[in-house]
Amino acid sequence: MKLYSILVIVFLIHCSVRAQNGVLANGTVIYLVRHGEKESGNDPVLTTAGKQRAGDLLKVLKSKKVQHIYVTQFRRTQMTADSMRIQQNIDTVQYLADTTGISLLEKMAAHNDFGKTILVIGHSNTIPVLIKKLGVTQPVKPIADNEFDNLFVVKYRKGKAQLSTLKYGTKPAKATGINTMQPLQ
Repeated sequence: MKLYSILVIVFLIHCSVRAQNGVLANGTVIYLVRHGEKESGNDPVLTTAGKQRAGDLLKVLKSKKVQHIYVTQFRRTQMTADSMRIQQNIDTVQYLADTTGISLLEKMAAHNDFGKTILVIGHSNTIPVLIKKLGVTQPVKPIADNEFDNLFVVKYRKGKAQLSTLKYGTKPAKATGINTMQPLQ
């Protein structure tokens, strides 16, 4: 059991270093979004606006040839993926929502998704960390509590991660501030 644990740790470190050093395969394109607008409560579903945003995400990415969709264990990320998953028959892969990003890298490696186009749906406190784990060196602003319309695009060219930030769907209600203390928004 100890040898297995050591091997897993070495593998995770290797994946993290590969991503942070920008040596993920050239041509890899990773779209990252926060889940759509959500109801309140513990593991809430999407609101009507959140369901509309999921449809808007499909419209924006339908021609991008996304090969896998990565979602967390929470219903709001899974529901945000539903339009694309169903309409385009794309497999979803569940990763652990945490602020290390290691679970996502491990799942990407297990599914051999380096060099492919993928979509990652996460949370306000995990997306900036994931972007950094994927090798982006430029600063990433925190995501405000009621900010749902960012579409982050990480592309790998010449061994480096390049980040673009776009907006999609309708503009959500004006953010009142950044909430960095609440987990998994």
